[in-house]
Amino acid sequence: MRLLEHKKQVAALVFALIFSGISHAQTNVKTSKNDGKVTIEQDAQIEKLVSYKTKLNKTDDEKRFRIQIYNGTLEGAQKAKRNFSNEFKDITSDIAFETPNYKVRVGKFRTRLEADRYLIQVKNEYPSAFLLQP
Repeated sequence: MRLLEHKKQVAALVFALIFSGISHAQTNVKTSKNDGKVTIEQDAQIEKLVSYKTKLNKTDDEKRFRIQIYNGTLEGAQKAKRNFSNEFKDITSDIAFETPNYKVRVGKFRTRLEADRYLIQVKNEYPSAFLLQP
C-alpha cells in the first residue's frame, strides 16, 4: 500500500515538473515591475514568414476557382447574393461588375476538385451556375 502511494506521489511530481517546464518554454514575455509594460521577444524570421504568407495568399486569391450563379442587373445580383448567403452560410459571395452586367460569384476554391464538389451542391438551387477561374 505504501509503495502505491509513493508511486502516485512520484507520478504527480513528474507531471508537475513537465507541466511547469512546458509552461515556461511557451512563455517568453518580460514584464517591467515599474511601469507595467510588456515586451515580447520573437525571432525576426517570424515577421518575414508572416509577410511572405500574406503576400502568397493575396496572389493566390487571383488564381482560385469561383462559381458564378448570376449575371444581370444590380437589383437581381443583390437578391441572388442575399438568397445565396441565406442558403449556403459556409461559402462567401460577392458582386462583380463587368460592363454592362453585374455578376454574383461565390467561393474561392484552391483546387478544381473542391470547386466541382461545391458546384454540384450549388446547381441544385442555381441550375445555371458554372465554374470559372477569373
